[in-house]
Amino acid sequence: AEFKIAGPIWLGPLHDFSVVDEAIKRLENDASPFPVPTKTRMHGLLSSVSEELSDVPLYYKLPDLCKTLHCANPPMDSVKAALINAGYRVSGQHKEPQALKTNAPNRFIWDMLRVWIKDHPVSEKHLTEGSTAQKILSVEPVHEVDFTIPKDFAKRKKACRFPMNPEKNWGPKPRATGKRKAQDTNGTDNVDSVPPSKK
Repeated sequence: AEFKIAGPIWLGPLHDFSVVDEAIKRLENDASPFPVPTKTRMHGLLSSVSEELSDVPLYYKLPDLCKTLHCANPPMDSVKAALINAGYRVSGQHKEPQALKTNAPNRFIWDMLRVWIKDHPVSEKHLTEGSTAQKILSVEPVHEVDFTIPKDFAKRKKACRFPMNPEKNWGPKPRATGKRKAQDTNGTDNVDSVPPSKK
């Protein structure tokens, strides 16, 4: 298999949590003397940042892991519960709703999905000899995996962490293409600037 190299990456903390906590406190207490139109979005983003593991620089995307194995996505809460029950730490990531930041080793992540797939089998057509899914799933799990959600698991600060776009097709628009028809100073078409074939 090819060995891919990427980088560089920043391995230190991304955020100053004292600043983040102070910003959240000011938003919640309406401490700003000026109206903040994006208060809800800012509060959600900062809340996500405040819950993020600061000593884990990278993250997994659950749909990408499941796509590799051609399996159905397990519920995110069940996955986080399995990591916590195994003694690992886990959090989300402030810009990616499907992200998992955890100090669990890769072997446990794949074992967790192997156990999930035992109850939610993958179609045999995806397990062709030599395929990535076949190679990973041919290994028996060595870790115990418990998807039971702890009672106090869902206690999080109420916040709008990943709000929907404010309107349809919201975001950067395509760059302008084509040429505008030449106009004279009165705003009417300037026929002298149009090629003869189009007069």
